[in-house]
Amino acid sequence: MKNMKNMRRNFDPRMIFALLAIVAGFLISYLAPATEKGALVRTGNPAEVCPFISTAGSTLAYLPTSKIGIRSVNGKSTSFTPSTNSTVGLTKSALLVDSNPGNSLSYSALPSSGIALVNCAPGDPDQWFIGGSGGLTSKGVLDLVNSGLSDSVVEVDAYTSKAAVPPISVKVKANSSATVSLDALTPGEESVALHLITRTGRIAAYVLDLRAKGLRSLGMDYVKPSDAPHNELFIAGLYPHNGEKSGIATSLRLLNPGSLDATVRVQAISTDGSFIPVGFDGLTVKHGLVTTLPLTNLTQSSLFGLQIESDQPILAGALTTTSSGDFAWAAPSGLLTTFTANFGGLTPSVAFIGGTINVHITGQFVSGKSFNLTVQGSEIALWAPKSGVKTVHFTAIGGRKIYAGAVINSGGLSYIPLTSGVVNANTALPFNDVHTLTH
Repeated sequence: MKNMKNMRRNFDPRMIFALLAIVAGFLISYLAPATEKGALVRTGNPAEVCPFISTAGSTLAYLPTSKIGIRSVNGKSTSFTPSTNSTVGLTKSALLVDSNPGNSLSYSALPSSGIALVNCAPGDPDQWFIGGSGGLTSKGVLDLVNSGLSDSVVEVDAYTSKAAVPPISVKVKANSSATVSLDALTPGEESVALHLITRTGRIAAYVLDLRAKGLRSLGMDYVKPSDAPHNELFIAGLYPHNGEKSGIATSLRLLNPGSLDATVRVQAISTDGSFIPVGFDGLTVKHGLVTTLPLTNLTQSSLFGLQIESDQPILAGALTTTSSGDFAWAAPSGLLTTFTANFGGLTPSVAFIGGTINVHITGQFVSGKSFNLTVQGSEIALWAPKSGVKTVHFTAIGGRKIYAGAVINSGGLSYIPLTSGVVNANTALPFNDVHTLTH
């Protein structure tokens, strides 16, 4: 009895609370959902694929800097080797450019066929292309490049002005590419749009619109990829129309992939003022169909852009044709934040559209001389260097909504949206905690 009394006297109630706290901690750790916990994340830039035109001609990859790791996507080697130059000639296959914070460009030229210019891209599991043709003059292809180390399967949904085409699946072997003719996807159809969904693996897709009649070339360009459907789109940097006799014509292609018809309004924005082209205020776009309409009665003294508004999410592309038989495809631009690219000595003319425009531009001419300037304006502002440039860096200042596109008009016509194709890839790193151990 005496020992029992001593034990009660020496017992400290704080010991009970300490034990209860430890048990509660284990229970909370066990029951708390994993999504509530932090994670270690590693951020990096994905590698980019530069496409290659296999027909007679030349293809060059313009890299942001030299000494970047590169390798051919040809089913053989999977090891990167350092480049020795910022301009790399492609001879047999697409090129994979190792991760870097800049944008690489793929530039192709065919004799008497003009030029084709496109941003190299890491690939996207969900891709749209609003452009191309499966008509009688079509020689174009859908190019699917698998830079991964396992086979890929891609589902291709084609849309036309008449009806959606049954989807097809294309298998692409690891570290290789596959092509599908546009006239095989949509035989006889002039107005085409494609939706690509990568079911397995990693695919960078490109649509080359190449046309010819007999031995006569009718031009070529890459159809630029588009983001998911939106209610507001901006296409910046379209070649000017200097009257009806200039030989320049632009048409607008629209796709409404939803289940309801869309009401669309289009406004042209230029240094000569903004206006709505005839027939583009309250335009009805049928759901599930591709609509292609000419932009008539346009007369601008310089580059212009388009603002497209819709009550339903839609997609758009613009096609400009010239009297020489060449043509160029433009796509909506994403918001300009920063964009760095090597233009390989080309002379781009750039249009910025939005509200208040304030863009800082730095770079280097092919002569080696550097430049540093700021472009400002309201609704639209232009920048056109007087000679060829190499690496150029654009930075939007002030957090404004600015959209930008470049026009290349040397040896042919081509458009490039100044939308960064390099998106940081976040990878969650494994870590251990009490919650992990108790499971």
